Amino acid sequence: MDSRADSAQLAERLGLGIPLLADPDLTTIRAYGVAMKGRDLAVPATFIVKPDGRISARYVGETQFDRPSVDTLLK
Repeated sequence: MDSRADSAQLAERLGLGIPLLADPDLTTIRAYGVAMKGRDLAVPATFIVKPDGRISARYVGETQFDRPSVDTLLK
């Protein structure tokens, strides 16, 4: 939902070493099958993508608060 500019500012403010991406046309969330019905946003989803582009883990939540913990993701 954030604009490219907002995402860039957040990444800078947090000192992230990676860019935060924007998907204003919903192309990516549709491709990953996580578009929320009737809304222009994604359901909470986490994908761990290997350097070769393969997805090694996927978690798709059922509500906006249904997200895995950091510890779960690191395991």
